[in-house]
Amino acid sequence: MRFTRIVLTLLCNLVLNVHCAQHNSEDGSYIITETENIREAEDIIEKLVRKKKVPGVAIYVTVKDSIVWKAGYGYADLKKRIPIQPDSTFFRIASISKPISAVGLMRMYEDGIIDLDKSLYNYVPDFPKKKYDFTIKQLATHTAGIRTYKGREFLNTKYLSIKDGLNFFKDDTLLYEPGKGYLYNSNDWNLVAVAMENASGIGFERYMNDSIFKPLGLHHIVADHNVKFRNKAIFYTSAKRRIKFKKATNVNNYYKLASGGFLATAGTISKFGNEILYNSFLKPEIKKKMLTRQVVNAIPTYYGYGWEVSMDRKGRAYYGHVGNGVGGYGYFYVYPKEEMVFVMLMNTSNPEITEEVRDIIDNLLKKPENETK
Repeated sequence: MRFTRIVLTLLCNLVLNVHCAQHNSEDGSYIITETENIREAEDIIEKLVRKKKVPGVAIYVTVKDSIVWKAGYGYADLKKRIPIQPDSTFFRIASISKPISAVGLMRMYEDGIIDLDKSLYNYVPDFPKKKYDFTIKQLATHTAGIRTYKGREFLNTKYLSIKDGLNFFKDDTLLYEPGKGYLYNSNDWNLVAVAMENASGIGFERYMNDSIFKPLGLHHIVADHNVKFRNKAIFYTSAKRRIKFKKATNVNNYYKLASGGFLATAGTISKFGNEILYNSFLKPEIKKKMLTRQVVNAIPTYYGYGWEVSMDRKGRAYYGHVGNGVGGYGYFYVYPKEEMVFVMLMNTSNPEITEEVRDIIDNLLKKPENETK
């Protein structure tokens, strides 16, 4: 028995060494800085894949705008065994679309095209009138009173334009007086996108491409038109008993492009995070406004304009967003003090791994034992 255990240990070490060697590839598609912190974090990722919590994961971590960890684990296509590539595999980023769209809104505000404090009806006059008026700011910060999804609306399979998507909720009453409550939802940002289109006279997709993605060099982010293309991951959801995966429902997310309809690679989201961290795109006061958490009834909402603005369990400040969609889940966090951008994208619906991700981040930000306080 002792001999068997020794052989198994040697084999496991050999497999791990081969695995790590693959990550340190000559073409630069995998970079892993060999530190104890990253090795411990990587162990968590490998366990998630091994235990079939996720079919595939792309990780991208930068510190002071230098890559310290980028790698793919598992598969973009389980049947064809196509591996995840952190710079080229496209995932559904779901609500990580919101902070990206927020930069578009704030650039439009900076350019004087839209006024955040103006009524929505200045820009979308045909939206059904409600008991209370509400502003673009209130929509962008989730304080307008608009409802969230009902039933299975998020499983829409038909192509709808962004304006068509308003039909889901346009006739519903507000849930509270604007400015006196907070409710996170995607409908707010779907309505913001229509206001942006009407204010600029340019389609939202085109505006984001021409005014945000091209200037920032974000080459691997596209609207989800529900079509196949090279390097697009297969989207999965857990099957019964969570022992395998099945293809996710073939939803059509174009109508909610601003709130959850973009596809992107982990590398592109990381670049976006660094562009915001080391900001030269928005005026400093505009960036500050975007990343200032709102306070409602003397209670912080921990949300700015399309961005989560909060602290983690160790009390470290961050801004970013979690993305939760059909066949896609992701974490995108910027830690300004530590100058770290963390991106983790998966090709599955909610894998319920919040604690594991917290452990990964704690490992990454853990101070070396020999470092003096």
